[in-house]
Amino acid sequence: MSRRRSWALASGFFAIAVAALGLSAYSGASSSQGFAPVQPVNFPHPRHVQQLGMNCLYCHYAANKSPDPGLPAVGTCMGCHTLVAGPRQPIEGVADRDTAAITQLFRYVANFDSSGRRGSIKPADQWSAIPWVRIHKVPEYVHFPHMRHVNAGVTCQACHGPVPEMQRVYQYSSLNMGWCVNCHVKGYKLADGLLAAGDTAGARAAASVEPKKARYDCAVCHF
Repeated sequence: MSRRRSWALASGFFAIAVAALGLSAYSGASSSQGFAPVQPVNFPHPRHVQQLGMNCLYCHYAANKSPDPGLPAVGTCMGCHTLVAGPRQPIEGVADRDTAAITQLFRYVANFDSSGRRGSIKPADQWSAIPWVRIHKVPEYVHFPHMRHVNAGVTCQACHGPVPEMQRVYQYSSLNMGWCVNCHVKGYKLADGLLAAGDTAGARAAASVEPKKARYDCAVCHF
């Protein structure tokens, strides 16, 4: 085999290897910034968080103790909506209850007749899981342990943006490598996180707190 042919074959194998590597990386790529899928239940965050004062951890129950924050189980929703189940007129300045999303929820737990009228709630062991559409995703070769960040004082809004104000949740941050490394290198400012979460008083009190930095070598996220 001539030297010229050997170099041609080597170049061909190298090109194939690069293409395979690129395809592998793309297949596990991050979700796109601005991604805002329609969910099976149009959960209104402003009503639950801003008006009712619910904490993120009530629904995303594993965020402070697991790498994955968890998506709300239908039983979590029904903990309230077994009672909060139908329309209601305005009460003392509180807006009337929008039942469109509640009806969506009840599709997974209740009986409906042929006309679409809702009937009785099924036994709990007959409830169906809500097929939520995942919004935030990092590549398979990246590990983002939620519990470490939450327990270090990083507020949900620091990464996920103003979710309490979102009628439809979308991906606020890029989640790319540079975005992550930038925070690890420059440090997380507690005051900025609290301000993003709407806690202006807490942000003022934390103004003098030094940024909390973290390791940024490869093994921190790629393990």
